[in-house]
Order: sequence, then structure tokens, then C-alpha cells
Amino acid sequence: MKTKWQRASIALTASLTAVFGLALAHAATPEPAPTFQKQVLPIFQAHCVMCHGPGGVGNASAGLDLSTFHGLKSGSTGGVAVIPYHPERSMLMRVMKTNWTSTEKNAIRMPPMGTQLSPADLDTISRWIKQGAKNN
Repeated sequence: MKTKWQRASIALTASLTAVFGLALAHAATPEPAPTFQKQVLPIFQAHCVMCHGPGGVGNASAGLDLSTFHGLKSGSTGGVAVIPYHPERSMLMRVMKTNWTSTEKNAIRMPPMGTQLSPADLDTISRWIKQGAKNN
């Protein structure tokens, strides 16, 4: 027969196991991949397409249209904007993230007016590129 303390110890152990098990299961659940249509395009629409869309100065001067997946994948006069699976090698991430901390005088920073995109927006775009930059 178990003592009162043994039963309490077993109950506590079971409770802690359940709580930590749920926490670990939640932590191990991967975040769903961002989609172009639902997460990435709205960021571009809010911050980029006024210049990098049809008729915009960024589209005219750099040839980069961020208003559609096809426009993005077509790149710019400077070359490919996105290298699927490699956000760290993608020009798009360089001008929106890396160049903001660069001390290089001529580093291109996008958007050129205002502030850098939020860390959450940059993370969404980076994860989308890292997972293949698909038209989804």
C-alpha cells in the first residue's frame, strides 16, 4: 500500500511529465512555411510595390516588379533577386536587411524612404526564400 507522500509524489511526477511533454511537443512543432500569396506578397504590397510595381520608379529604373510572383522571379537589371533556399545569398534580402547595417557609403537600402522592414516581416520573407521561394 502506498503512503500519502508516495501517491502525492506519483501525482506530481505525472503532472510535470504531462506539462513538460506538452511544452516540448509545442516547441518541436515547426512553424508553417510562409506562402507567397498570404504572407510575402502583402508585405511587398505594403512596403515595396509603390515603387517596384507597374509604373513605379523602381520598376522603371531597376526593372524589378514585386507586385507579382512572376515579376519577382524575373529579377532586375542587376540580376536575380531571390535565390531559392538561400536568403543569405539573395539580393532581395541584402538590400532589405544586410545593407541596413553596412557602413558602405553606396550600399543600397530598401525601402529607401522611411525605416527598415520589421524583424517579423524580414523573417517571413527569409523563411519563404529558405523554403524554396515557391509560388504558393
